[in-house]
Amino acid sequence: MKKACTVFFIMILAAFLLQAETIANVTGQKGLALTIDKGSLDGVEPGMKGIVKAVFKDPSGEYSINIGIFTVRKVSERTAEVSSEIGKGLNPADSSYVVFEQTLVPVEKKAEAAAPDPQARGADWHLDQGDQAADASDFKKALEHYQKALELEPGNLVAQEKSSEMKKTISGADRGVKFKEYLKKTDANYEKGSIKFAILYLFEALRLYPEGREEVRGRLAVMDREYSQELAAVLEEKSAELKDIRPQIDALLPPKAEAEPEPEAVPVAGAAAESGFSEPFLKRVAAKAERIARNQKGFWEAVFPYGITMVYVPAGEFTIGSPLREGDADEHPSHRVAIDGFWIGKTEVTFAQYDRFCAETQREMAADEGWGRENRPVIYVSWKDAADFCAWLKNKTGLEFRLPSEAEWEKTARERYPWGGSPPSPDLANYNKEHMMTRPVGSYPKGASPYGVLDLAGNVWEWMLDWYDPGFYQNSPRANPRGPETGAERAVRGGSWANGANLVRVANRSSEKPGSRLNILGFRLALDGE
Repeated sequence: MKKACTVFFIMILAAFLLQAETIANVTGQKGLALTIDKGSLDGVEPGMKGIVKAVFKDPSGEYSINIGIFTVRKVSERTAEVSSEIGKGLNPADSSYVVFEQTLVPVEKKAEAAAPDPQARGADWHLDQGDQAADASDFKKALEHYQKALELEPGNLVAQEKSSEMKKTISGADRGVKFKEYLKKTDANYEKGSIKFAILYLFEALRLYPEGREEVRGRLAVMDREYSQELAAVLEEKSAELKDIRPQIDALLPPKAEAEPEPEAVPVAGAAAESGFSEPFLKRVAAKAERIARNQKGFWEAVFPYGITMVYVPAGEFTIGSPLREGDADEHPSHRVAIDGFWIGKTEVTFAQYDRFCAETQREMAADEGWGRENRPVIYVSWKDAADFCAWLKNKTGLEFRLPSEAEWEKTARERYPWGGSPPSPDLANYNKEHMMTRPVGSYPKGASPYGVLDLAGNVWEWMLDWYDPGFYQNSPRANPRGPETGAERAVRGGSWANGANLVRVANRSSEKPGSRLNILGFRLALDGE
């Protein structure tokens, strides 16, 4: 996240800038903490220093500038965390890569220099080398070492087992590569309208690599929603050929009960229409809504004055947080929580909606960076600005509008990404500086969540109702968790146009001081359901 910074900007020019061995890409950023794609195996050590660089594009081409300095704080095998000091008026979110003051020496080169005499390399040495290669994901090299250890000691049970396991790993990796190829063919056929072949490639991908089921799930949901007849026809025509994987396909398809449309769109005209609904959550908002209808995902939407559209998320349990070996420490442990039904904004609050609030309350309007207003998400709003907007809307409608809790937000978006398990792409979200600015809300319908909520990944970070606590998941309540009672920063979710794929994951958590007003930060609304 972008933070105000009072350090002075330091410019350093040196010959080492031209050496590829000194450069590492920035792959993640939270405040002034940056994650880079080089670690201990690449020669990175705690305490190392260097320059933070940003890359920009304009009509004349691409150029880079120094925006600050860094110091390495934590190191893992393939990544490292560095603390940065960014020049005044510059944005840490613009960090593209870093340049070390010294040339990095990879572990392999150090090991070569210290390697023992080849004649002294016994089975234990080859087992150790195999383990190092396996940790670096060089599986073929690892297998060579394990097999060499087995040659030297044919009865070595460790060498036998490691060789066997590595062969399975290599087979799985090869299947994973083929799986990715089939997914690309699925997407290519989908884009050109060859839906039958898109479905067939998707089924073959699942058969080849069941471990990739989550990536299949998102695409299968799209097929089921947009081409249900074609999907049913393929399942019928190829029933015999699909017999071995049909249970897996059925398990990945969205429940039909959620997708079946119930009553058609129901127009609402004031309090007189309230009796038209038996559901308490609909009766409660009916007198205030201009229209209530089922959306394309089969969930209720209520449209209020000023174009504010809310989606109803039913009560239920889900797993909050990230699985083991994924995500940051504040995303763990993953655990089950139960959430009451609630309404959440279909999109982020727009400039058009916020400007109306400012005009009526004689409040200074938020800046827009010259990107445009109207249907773009409002930016440069503090947490209190967002809370004041909710209070104004409450006075207008009589409904208790508020910001969503972290748990409500994550339930709304609950997949690895809002659209499923497949990684982000430019047609799913505004991220990774693809446009270098916000985009109008609703520009990415393919990136909708399972409930039909839009723009949960990218565009702008969103203020949450909760105070932020990095250790909150250790002891959070099981029912309707709302964060700690006090804190120094408020939670924010979703990532922004300036962030990479890792920060637009659903489970990713971050925070900002309540008074922060940034061009990468906005908000959406929530409303209790019962």
